[in-house]
Amino acid sequence: MPRYMSVGKHQEHSHETTQWPKQAQALWIDIPQGEESDLAGVVRRLYTAHPLAVERVLHGGRRSSGFLIEEDAVVMVISDPVQDTFPDHTKPIGIFLGQNFLVTTHFDGDNGIVEEAWQHILHDESLDEGIDFALYRLLYGHLHHFYTATHHISDQFEKLHARLLKEPYRNLALDIVALRKKTYWLYNVVRPELKIYALLKEHIRYVAARNRPYFEDLYSQAQEVLSDIESYRDGLEGLVEAYSGMQSNEINKVMKFLTIISVLALPATTVASIYGMNFYIPELHWHYGYWYSLTVMFLITAVLLVYMKKNHWFR
Repeated sequence: MPRYMSVGKHQEHSHETTQWPKQAQALWIDIPQGEESDLAGVVRRLYTAHPLAVERVLHGGRRSSGFLIEEDAVVMVISDPVQDTFPDHTKPIGIFLGQNFLVTTHFDGDNGIVEEAWQHILHDESLDEGIDFALYRLLYGHLHHFYTATHHISDQFEKLHARLLKEPYRNLALDIVALRKKTYWLYNVVRPELKIYALLKEHIRYVAARNRPYFEDLYSQAQEVLSDIESYRDGLEGLVEAYSGMQSNEINKVMKFLTIISVLALPATTVASIYGMNFYIPELHWHYGYWYSLTVMFLITAVLLVYMKKNHWFR
């Protein structure tokens, strides 16, 4: 059931909207999984919402991140990564921020950040600092999950790099592609969220001046995360090139080995083919002809070996 929290009062399991304070100084309403049908009614009681706003939140899972500015509220959808299983499993969270209200939705299940922020505000009774401060706590936990996801990418990148140098002959293509998919997903999610944080710290009138430094800090953190992701994205591009180059180098080594074997076998093959011709050859009736042909084969092969070694073919 939807729950609400207001200054000096909170209700953990309240489904009746008539129980909400009519003139609350700050009101936070959380709509959990399975309560999608309540969203329109909850938002309608708070302000006159555009149908597109509710639609954007209800189908937020189809997008990565985004926001919509209305006259009486700002609507946001953020995608929270789930440990190391992103981008296959994410938890989109819809947010409505107004002058004195905050509505959060997580219809695909809570990834922990809503509950963590809720308990923090509830325990410290810090809702009287403003509804924008509650949003700050929510987004702070969200960015912490991005830091965790970025560290996961960093660890995987270092492991791939070490494996590439240690075992260049192994097929690492699928691992590189999987890591690139995660990196690009994070990049496509964090980049539009920068606009959200920038608006919150500069233009949105629902953020009090005393709380703007919090959102400036969030903006700086988001920029740092995006910078790290971009560096890993570029590093993966270089890793792909290095992998392709090392694979080509391994193929060249094999071709070089086969070429050496072919060149060394060529003299013996040539001599043997000459004496295998169906013509009269004087050496065929010579007592030492057999040993003579073997000696010729050996000497030519030895000369080729000396030549190859002198020209560093075996490096």
